[in-house]
Amino acid sequence: MTILAIDFGGTQVKSALVSEDFVLAKSLPTQSSPKTLDQALDVIDHLVTSVEVDLSGLAISVPGTVDTEEGVIYYGGLLRFFHGFRVKETLQAKYHLPVAALNDGKAAALAELATGHLKEVTNGAALVLGSGLGGGIIINGKLFQGSHFQAGELTFLLPLQMEKIDPSLMQGTTLSAVGLITKVNEILASPDLKDGLLAFKAINAKKEAVYPIFETYCRNLAITILNLQTIFDMETFVLGGGISAQPILIEEVNRQFDKVHHEIDFIGKIIKRPKIVACYHHNGANLIGAAYFLKQG
Repeated sequence: MTILAIDFGGTQVKSALVSEDFVLAKSLPTQSSPKTLDQALDVIDHLVTSVEVDLSGLAISVPGTVDTEEGVIYYGGLLRFFHGFRVKETLQAKYHLPVAALNDGKAAALAELATGHLKEVTNGAALVLGSGLGGGIIINGKLFQGSHFQAGELTFLLPLQMEKIDPSLMQGTTLSAVGLITKVNEILASPDLKDGLLAFKAINAKKEAVYPIFETYCRNLAITILNLQTIFDMETFVLGGGISAQPILIEEVNRQFDKVHHEIDFIGKIIKRPKIVACYHHNGANLIGAAYFLKQG
């Protein structure tokens, strides 16, 4: 079994051949994200026709809501042109292969369930820190998608005390890793506001000008995890996205969680503490999760 997995992100498209035991057997060259549906279909066609193996299926990870029963993408996150696209029907008819499509946050959670830090965990969640806040929820050892395939869309969480709805206060903005890096680089007067390595060099050095911003970010994330814990009672939360590879993020989020957890005495006594760890899979998570979903289907 060799599945071609394709992950459409906001800035780039990743792809790989995934083996039957959910290992990235061969990573394929990264491409820039398409701007139109026709360009996206060209990317898929080039990948399918250029691989030199017999494929057993095609697995797609995308932003947005995905009706996994009908195989239809809605909204598409930053890739709005995917809205309404019947991906399963279209690609199966063209390539005569089994096809599955899945939201990228849910794919990340399934990768951790398959061979990562949610393996053998009954109840857990993956939080993906990127341009927004994606997520995937595992309940009773299975992916929980909700009634409208939107469970885990944490970007749209709003703070309670709002006289007027302000999109800039959504958790997807507050907990945007891109936003954090941009803020730090603005203070550092960096020529490249998206330079994550430079931002985290300053954070790791605990520079006075930037570390409080990082602490606030981690506290907000810790509070979000605590709120989710009161709803789902999880064993483990895994943090994904590029910044999750920074040990200081995991350390500070855990420190902030313990601080918040005990600021109100009875919360600390009643609400059980989950594990908070970095994801096992990083760049290939969505590819592995999409392939796992295809095989499970």
